[in-house]
Amino acid sequence: MFKRIMTCLILLLALALPCAAQGEEANTQVTHYLLLGEDGYAEEVVDDARTDTIVVVTLDEKYNRVIMTSILRDSRINNLKGNPTKANLLYKNYGFDGVIACIERELDIRIEGAVLVNFEHVKPVIDALGGVDIEIDENEYIAIRKILLGKDPNMPDGPGMVHMTGRIALAYMRDRSSGSGDFSRTQRQRKVVSQLFDKCRDLSLMEIVSIYNQVSEGMKMNLSAMDILAALSKGYGLVAADADFVEFSIPQKGLYAYGKVGGASALEVRWEANREEFHKLLNNP
Repeated sequence: MFKRIMTCLILLLALALPCAAQGEEANTQVTHYLLLGEDGYAEEVVDDARTDTIVVVTLDEKYNRVIMTSILRDSRINNLKGNPTKANLLYKNYGFDGVIACIERELDIRIEGAVLVNFEHVKPVIDALGGVDIEIDENEYIAIRKILLGKDPNMPDGPGMVHMTGRIALAYMRDRSSGSGDFSRTQRQRKVVSQLFDKCRDLSLMEIVSIYNQVSEGMKMNLSAMDILAALSKGYGLVAADADFVEFSIPQKGLYAYGKVGGASALEVRWEANREEFHKLLNNP
């Protein structure tokens, strides 16, 4: 009887091995960076601010694409001590090393470095690239007017297709009141970045470096000068190769629940399931 059982187990194992070999192959030609954004109105970045924008930027040379993965700021995540917190508090409490370590752990990736951006310094870049054209609804129009107190010579006349200067685009990206809260807010951010990415396709590497220099005054980072040059060169190579721009967000639909952290509302992210969906994206064209 024992021999018969062992024979069955060996046969089952032999049948399973080919299936594992036929599974999706891990994409090893990706480089991940972390983009953090302070959503305040200060002129400079500050270390104790919450990072309301958390984005994993993936340069994928295998499938010729740039993937922008937004992690919602209210996502519940364990900090370095193993205690639950909100994702937007990780940098405030643990700095670059802490937020990188926690996101690497949950997504099972290696992050090459992180950049902290003050969005006030992004406005001139949007203007330098000629602005963006985005269709807005009535609620978004009202939100933009409210954020800017209606005082802007380029204020949209109403909903519909709108040409946005840097100041208008920043108000659009800051809108949390319309749509589905932070889900819609991160989608707006990706819409603006997607258009900026397309505008960079016609620029030279030197022009892209010039734009970087405009933004760098409002940045902090844990990347060396050589690391920055390597990232810009790799990114430019993808842009020059007409790379696709892919949007992703965490948590994915149906892979979270509403809960609390320390009495405050939060998203209870099913990290394992979201990680699986993220890697499906990485490993498939």
